Amino acid sequence: MALSRVWVVFPFGAIRLSTLLAFAAILVIVMWLRRSPLLAFLTAMGWWSAYEIVFQSVALALGREPWQQLFYLVTGVTGWVIAAHLIGVRPHPLLLLIWALSMAGWAAYGFHYNNYNQPNVFSVGDEAFNVATKDGMAVIYLIGAVAPFRLKRRRDVPIAV
Repeated sequence: MALSRVWVVFPFGAIRLSTLLAFAAILVIVMWLRRSPLLAFLTAMGWWSAYEIVFQSVALALGREPWQQLFYLVTGVTGWVIAAHLIGVRPHPLLLLIWALSMAGWAAYGFHYNNYNQPNVFSVGDEAFNVATKDGMAVIYLIGAVAPFRLKRRRDVPIAV
């Protein structure tokens, strides 16, 4: 394992340091506050999976990635998002809307992302968008695990006769 700019390099590939730190933070905070290793793990995996699905969808829509990559990703990781939901992780819809606007902002900015295998090309602006959207989604999932969003029940209103 080695560090290279914003990546942690493993024998199987490189992962952004911010991704590993956000994953670890979700595990520690949810474990501490909710005392459930399963909830902590499913929250972290749900966050990572949801983010990657949206990220790859935007990349596909902008012609940056082939559809096959999105297909394999969605079929391979959607279960984590569903499992997180089933165990009670409920991100707040307003926070998700704000997050979606930041993702749209990145798309409008050009949606270029820094790859580990392109050491001479590094965009600070795109890296800031990447970290902001990824860590923003991590915080939304963390809140959704610690204080799940719940719809208020409608009260039966008597009908005037």
